[in-house]
This record gives sequence, structure tokens and C-alpha cells, in this order.
Amino acid sequence: MTTKGHDIKWATTKQEWADAARFFARVIGPDPAYISHGEIQGALSLDGMTWAPDLERRFLEELGDFDDGRGIAIMRDADGAIVSAANVSWSFEVAEAPFATLQDMAVEPALRSSGVGATLLAFVEAEARRRGAKWVFLESGKHNHRAHAFFERHGFGEVSHVFMKRFE
Repeated sequence: MTTKGHDIKWATTKQEWADAARFFARVIGPDPAYISHGEIQGALSLDGMTWAPDLERRFLEELGDFDDGRGIAIMRDADGAIVSAANVSWSFEVAEAPFATLQDMAVEPALRSSGVGATLLAFVEAEARRRGAKWVFLESGKHNHRAHAFFERHGFGEVSHVFMKRFE
């Protein structure tokens, strides 16, 4: 799909997955506000406050192998550079509650508030609908207020709070 000079597609090669991992690490890595329980559970953050030093490698591990349960949507500019990416998992085990989980979504900082994120989100939602999902879930670091506002503008609402207790 091409829109506003950007090409959006689902990653189909290991190189595209590696490119997405590099993009996520570069764009999200400088900002610990992105850290949520999912990043702790996936060992992208080892302490819940800072990113793991080998974040790109860990993102690639988290993305895992190609299968029908995971997808990476990538938006590229006219020069082929990634400007936005979304990591999505699909869960259809319970027939009454099929859902998608937006695991990660990042937009090139210089392009935030330009419509790039909204376009990528619409692309992901269209695929979720096509697959028969009834829900799209996401979780976000509690201090990532800009992302919270973005998702609320696009119809997402808070459904729960996640609590944790760390053992030393």
C-alpha cells in the first residue's frame, strides 16, 4: 500500500525484521518512557527503568520467527528508509474473543504529528479486521503521555492497570 509518498507493507523477510529491530532500538531506545511490563517480560528492560544495552539484538529475538501469530508492519519513505513500524501479535485461540496486540509501535521522531502514525495504525487495524479480530490491545509505559493521547484520539480506552512487584 502506498500513501502520501510512503509505502506500507507487512515484513516478509528476515532482513526486514532485522531492519525493524534496528529501527525500534534506535527510535525507542533513547526514551525510557516507552518501558512497560511487556518490555520487562521480554527482557528489553532488565530493571524496568532503563533499556538493555543490547536492545537491537533483544528486539530481534523478541520478534522471533516468522509465523502466522506475529507480524511487523513497516512504513518506508520514498528513499526506502523506515519511518514507522508496528509489531503485532494475533491471538485467535478463543473463538468468542479473537484479538490483536500492538506490541510496539514507533514513528521517526521528526515525523511525529504528521499523520504517519495514524496511517500505520489504520493499516494495522485493517489487517486485524480482515483477520476477524474483535479487539486490539496495547500497553504503554505509564509516563509515555504523548502515546497515550495518540491512542485515545484513535479510539483506544484504558481497560486495566498492570501492577508488578520485583524481587531482588
